[in-house]
Amino acid sequence: MAIALGDCPRHHRNTLVGAALLRNRRMKKLRCAIYTRKSTEEGLDMDFNSLDAQREACEAYVTSQRSEGWTLVPNAYDDGGVSGGTMERPALQRLLCDVRAGKVDVIVVYKVDRLTRALSDFAKIVDVLDAAGASFVSVTQAFNTTTSMGRLTLNVLLSFAQFEREVIAERVRDKVAQSKARGIWMGGVVPLGYDVEDRKLMPNAIEATTVVHIFRYYLDQPSVRALKLALDAQGVRTKIQQGKSGPRGGVPFSRGALYWLLSNPIYIGKLRHKDKVHEGQHEAIISTDLWDAVQAKLEASTAERANAIIPNGIALLTGMIRDADDRPMSPSFTVKQGRRYHYYVSSISKDIDREVPGKPAAPVARIAARSIETAARDAVRELLLDPARIAGLDDRAGAAVTSARIDTAAELARQVGPHADHGARNLFERLGLTVRVHPRRVAASLSASALIAALEHLPEGADHEPDRIDLVIRTDVQRGKRGTKLVIAGLEPVGRKPDPRLVNLIAKAHRARSNLFGDQASPRDRHIERLARLAYLAPDITHAILDGNQPAALTSRRLLKLPALPLAWPDQRRLLGFT
Repeated sequence: MAIALGDCPRHHRNTLVGAALLRNRRMKKLRCAIYTRKSTEEGLDMDFNSLDAQREACEAYVTSQRSEGWTLVPNAYDDGGVSGGTMERPALQRLLCDVRAGKVDVIVVYKVDRLTRALSDFAKIVDVLDAAGASFVSVTQAFNTTTSMGRLTLNVLLSFAQFEREVIAERVRDKVAQSKARGIWMGGVVPLGYDVEDRKLMPNAIEATTVVHIFRYYLDQPSVRALKLALDAQGVRTKIQQGKSGPRGGVPFSRGALYWLLSNPIYIGKLRHKDKVHEGQHEAIISTDLWDAVQAKLEASTAERANAIIPNGIALLTGMIRDADDRPMSPSFTVKQGRRYHYYVSSISKDIDREVPGKPAAPVARIAARSIETAARDAVRELLLDPARIAGLDDRAGAAVTSARIDTAAELARQVGPHADHGARNLFERLGLTVRVHPRRVAASLSASALIAALEHLPEGADHEPDRIDLVIRTDVQRGKRGTKLVIAGLEPVGRKPDPRLVNLIAKAHRARSNLFGDQASPRDRHIERLARLAYLAPDITHAILDGNQPAALTSRRLLKLPALPLAWPDQRRLLGFT
């Protein structure tokens, strides 16, 4: 039976109202998670640090709201030494995962800028909270985000937080510039030849000898490429660095690392900051005379490479393409009937091609420039436009970082377009692209670490790590009157269609065979005989042609002009490039 409150005595009415409020409070159990953050690691080793102070204030606030059904979850979400300008924070990612899983109803922070300092990141966090029906509270900044005025207040606070972060970044950049202008080393990768003592560069006697040897030996070599080969044979390795994930380095020098070492003014007691060079406070390793001689040779080499231009454009793969015997391939051309045909041809050098007694000289490799350059563009572009391969570069990267890398990869893919010669060459060099031409295939790869650095807009590294990403360059071996010829097939188009000329040729072959056996053709008709023999192709070859899966080099003209067609099916497959 329903009872009206107005009909009840006053004390009964108070009892009913209190019971209703108690039921409402019990229904509003809110699980609260405290999130704390500090941008630097300074002071985190103290017994009571900034994270503890933030947590203590937040716990007191949650305790004050216990009558409202607020309870504290036992998990701690602390990010020490992590900037608020990024979403890639371990504790924050765990917290958002728990919010999505329905384990947290309220996020409690000391100040809004502890949660994030970027408006864009805040919008992402709000989307996660709204989807889970959760909210957050700042214990020192009272505002209600359920109203338009509250959201405006929050956006204003976050705008100032983002402004403060950018101002701090400007201060750090200015400090680095001023410190380097005074010759103070500001950290980073320790160069070969030096150790760090009390934040200062001190010469390492053993490594300094290696540096001097590299500078002097370069003057005796024809190029940096030859220097690299000589240093590899001598067992000279890069400096071993101690990183967070363990030691790294101790690998053979790459050409990029040697260029960086030979042009680094740190070895003559100076520091480079962007386009300026300042006197350093550390001791020089290289004499000024030796430095000047090396720089003059590097400049001359750069001028020679700049002049290595094909008449119709830039030789994109100069310095990156080699043959099966590890000889560099240089751009060349021939003229036939007034038309230029460009190639990459093995370089014959006395320093590289030393004849071994009893061993025949290696044959000279040659490949069409346009086809191999187009294949290299397509292979790099295919990699950059493949989100799965970009995401697989680093399994530890978060969703935000992976998404940013995929977007950047799509932008880089535009640099390898068919008319972007300068952009393509610069990108190839930055990614450490290498192309190796073998008699029956082409192998290409690039540096995974260099690709990650390019995707994250990091400065070009001095050394390419040994991890490589293989690229797909499809090839075919075509046999002719002058022997075998390597043909670049290019990337296989999606949804490849049958070649109508080849299909029509197969149909004509079977009609010609029927005409010969039906006495409808002249026995001396060489064209009919040439057609009819194609009716004896292996069944799998015929099916591949009808499906459009034949090798790219197999055309109707080549098939019809074959001087002889073997009767054995394995020989046919070998001749036509199906094996």
